[in-house]
Amino acid sequence: MKLRSSFQIAILMLLLSSIEPVAAELPSNIITSGKNAIHLNYWEIAKDNRDSLWQVFEPKTDDDMYNTGSWIIRCSIDITDSLDSNVVYGLFPINLVTAYEIYWDGIKIGGAGKVGNSVSNEKAGDFNYTLPLPTYLLTSGKHSIIIRLSNYNNYPTWKWYYGDLVIGKFDYVLKRLSRLNYQPFFITGILFVPFLFNLFLYFSRRRKTVHLLFGLICLAAISDSITSLIPVLFNTKTTYVFWQYYAYDIITLLFTVLFPVFFIYLFSFPKKIIGLIILITLSIFLFFTNLENLFNIMSLTVLILSSIITLWALYRRKDESIVIFIGLIAAWAAYYFNLAFAGLATTMVIATSFSIARQFAKKERAEKEAQLKQAQLETELLKKNINPHFVLNTLTSVIAWLRKDTGSAIKLIEALAEEFRMINQISALKQIPINQEIDLCRTHLKIMNYRKGADYKLETIDVHGSDTVPPMIFHTLVENGITHGYEKKLSGTFILQSVKNSGSTKYILSNDGDFNPEDTKGSTGFGARYIKSRLEEAYPGKWNFNSGKCESGWKSIIEIRN
Repeated sequence: MKLRSSFQIAILMLLLSSIEPVAAELPSNIITSGKNAIHLNYWEIAKDNRDSLWQVFEPKTDDDMYNTGSWIIRCSIDITDSLDSNVVYGLFPINLVTAYEIYWDGIKIGGAGKVGNSVSNEKAGDFNYTLPLPTYLLTSGKHSIIIRLSNYNNYPTWKWYYGDLVIGKFDYVLKRLSRLNYQPFFITGILFVPFLFNLFLYFSRRRKTVHLLFGLICLAAISDSITSLIPVLFNTKTTYVFWQYYAYDIITLLFTVLFPVFFIYLFSFPKKIIGLIILITLSIFLFFTNLENLFNIMSLTVLILSSIITLWALYRRKDESIVIFIGLIAAWAAYYFNLAFAGLATTMVIATSFSIARQFAKKERAEKEAQLKQAQLETELLKKNINPHFVLNTLTSVIAWLRKDTGSAIKLIEALAEEFRMINQISALKQIPINQEIDLCRTHLKIMNYRKGADYKLETIDVHGSDTVPPMIFHTLVENGITHGYEKKLSGTFILQSVKNSGSTKYILSNDGDFNPEDTKGSTGFGARYIKSRLEEAYPGKWNFNSGKCESGWKSIIEIRN
């Protein structure tokens, strides 16, 4: 029994070894009258048309052995019913960056460019190549499509086998291709206005980085659309596909970096985070993306980074964080429904544009309120400096000097007129040269010297004449110092010192007056309110002011951050 079993096994192995291996027949691409279009699949490839050399080939497989050379690829189609003779069918090569000829059942029916055997004699075909099929070819049954091609102009970013071939109803496919072009036109039109607007804002609003970044974001999205529109507007060759995807890579990377960086500036977060954003984005781009997943991965990256920053802004209760968050929800929806990178970019840009518009509306209201407040301050300041008490005391001093010394009386009147003239000139200005402010302070001290028969003076240390300051802030401090610190002193010195460093400029005004213990908390009256309002108007959010008693008398410090 054992011998018989061994003999049967040997016979069976002999029979199996005598059978020649036969390649399984690939399935056909099925076309029916009910189908509008299909992508052709199930390809075989060979160096020539001898059947023994045909190999199963997947066009989207990145195989370096098929990069350069002359090739023949084929597939089968099966027309299962009678197609409508009134409907035109066609073949649509898509993104075939090569020269090729197309054969239907062995008959050449078309081609693009010139198939060659070297770089010099190969010529690329037209990018927008379409091939209507004659009705007599579309009979029921099986047919073969063979494409003879050459690819000696080998490009790194796009391979010929990444392309596609579509067969279907001619009008239907053309309409679908046309719809793909509507989106770039739409996006370009929408984003061109905010691009120009933010460019204008950048050059007109002290070159604020946030406007430059947003303009570049719009430009990146516009460039992405224009890149896809060039073959529609101009006659291009199939090799344009290489440049197209090379541009897509750069634009996608640029957009992915710019949007989170823009949010950092928009919400005034620490700029050191920008380096981390760039490092993360470059790492993902270089190590986790390829041609097939680039848009998907980078879209996900920009959404995640932007969402983290926006959630942080929501937590910190930053202005416009809610609007941006709503826009990001819409952008996530666009990503979920696969509306492409350009659609995602447009959604985010529109939301951000709306946020910037809201910021402008708020700023306009704030500026109007500031103008009204400034006018009120100017009125109160003028009233303060020409109040009846001040004028009465000065006129009394004039009368006294007229009796004792006419020349001194005239100088007092001239000093008073000069102070009024200077106040009238600068009260409505936001900033004036610091030398002009110092002259005003010295004029006021001259008036007080004549009025009280005193010797008050102002000295400066390291004050740069090119600096500008809000009008009458030091004048107000000098006036308060005379009023509160020199009631019983007929001599005194005010010292104005400037201290500059890389981050700020400090102005220190000190005097040697005698002050009561109650004054140690600093001034809380109109003078302090006026100084703070003027500083906020000129340097919003970038100033500090404190004033109080010191060992030598009184010291006021105004710090202006760069």
